[in-house]
Amino acid sequence: MAEAKRHLEVCGDFVVVFTGGEGHGVHHSELIDLMAHSRSLAEVRERFAGSRSNLIETLKHFGYDFDALLQSQFREGYRDTALAKLHRVDPKWIARKREALGFPNSPGRSRVEFSSEQVRIAYDAAGSFAGAARLMGIDRQTFKKLYAQALEKMEPGNDGNIDQSPGNDRFAKARAETRRVGHRVCYSEDELKKFFDDEWGES
Repeated sequence: MAEAKRHLEVCGDFVVVFTGGEGHGVHHSELIDLMAHSRSLAEVRERFAGSRSNLIETLKHFGYDFDALLQSQFREGYRDTALAKLHRVDPKWIARKREALGFPNSPGRSRVEFSSEQVRIAYDAAGSFAGAARLMGIDRQTFKKLYAQALEKMEPGNDGNIDQSPGNDRFAKARAETRRVGHRVCYSEDELKKFFDDEWGES
C-alpha cells in the first residue's frame, strides 16, 4: 500500500513530516509543545500534516496521551460539537471517544456550570425555557431549575450583580445585543444556536 502524501514518521528523537513525497525532520519537543499549548489536533495538523490516527500515534510515541487531554476537556464541560470543531474531527468520533472514556451524555447531566447572567441571557435571547435549554445544550427541566436559581441570586437589570468571571466574556456579544434591541432578540432559533455554539466552541 502506498504511503499517504502527507504523513508523519518517527526517526529517533525527530518527527519527519512528509508532504508531497518530500520530508523534513523536526525535533519531537516542538510537536509536544505545540500540542500542549494549543490543545487542538486541528492546530497541530497545520504544521504536522498527517491523518488523525497518524498524529495521535506519533504523539503517543513521544509520551503525549491524547485520551488524557480529551478526559480533561470533557471534565471542563466541552460538548461533543465544540470538541469536534476544536479538533476538526467528526462529532460521531468524539461521541465514541466520550463513551469509551466513561463520560455519559445523559439529558440534564451537563458538566458545564453556567452563571446566573449566562442563564438570564440565554432566556432573554430565546424567549422560552425550551429554546434557552436548546441553546445551552441542556434539557428544559434543568434549565428551569437554573433559571429559578438565577432569579434568587440577581434582580433583572441589576448589573451590579452580574457575574464577571472570565467564562462570562463569551456572552459579551449577546449581552450587548439584548441591551441594544431589548430582551427579546429577533433571531431564528437556528441562528441563535449557531451563535452560542460558536462562542462556546472557542473555549
